[in-house]
Amino acid sequence: MGYSAHDELPKSFQDFIIAYAAEKVAAKTETNIWSGVTANAGEFDGFETLLATDANLPAAQEVTGTTITAGNVVDEIAKVVDAIPNRLFKEDLCIYIPISVYRLYVRAQAALGFVDRFNNQDMGDVMFDGVKLVVCPGMSDDTMICTVKGNFYFGTGLMSDHNEVKVIDMSDIDGSDNVRLVMKMTAAVQYAFSEDVVTYGIVNSAN
Repeated sequence: MGYSAHDELPKSFQDFIIAYAAEKVAAKTETNIWSGVTANAGEFDGFETLLATDANLPAAQEVTGTTITAGNVVDEIAKVVDAIPNRLFKEDLCIYIPISVYRLYVRAQAALGFVDRFNNQDMGDVMFDGVKLVVCPGMSDDTMICTVKGNFYFGTGLMSDHNEVKVIDMSDIDGSDNVRLVMKMTAAVQYAFSEDVVTYGIVNSAN
């Protein structure tokens, strides 16, 4: 905090520290949700990791991936749609895609003369063959996952686990001019029915 007559931590700065930390944690949590690996410090198994070892995932719903480009992105997304069982075509059916696939899809549409279609849309309004494309920054490049929204779950041990943060002014504890930030939480993801999932670019070691 430095040597000064004003040696108390301003509330506005506390708020800044909390907001800054929360933003970083939220970004990391987004990555964990999709591509996290429990073996890595500070991570939990994400959907990609769970699906890669699920023997109950139907082989016909595991689409082999490739390097996606603006030239093949439409065909690759179409492969995912073709692998979706008819029973899953409901209002909340989504194809979850990484930012890289979204960017390439927009570029491919622009090349076809449909750029104006995206100028007045945000990333949550894009459809493909009647299926909503949901952009997920935490997903790995060249992967896609399709299922109904209600099939995916994110959970914490307690409601407070994911929104409690402490800023500790150490001057009253050890006389130092330091400030410490503490955030503790538990979290995990899971899905209910693997037979209601279509994957792209995720190699399943169990099948």
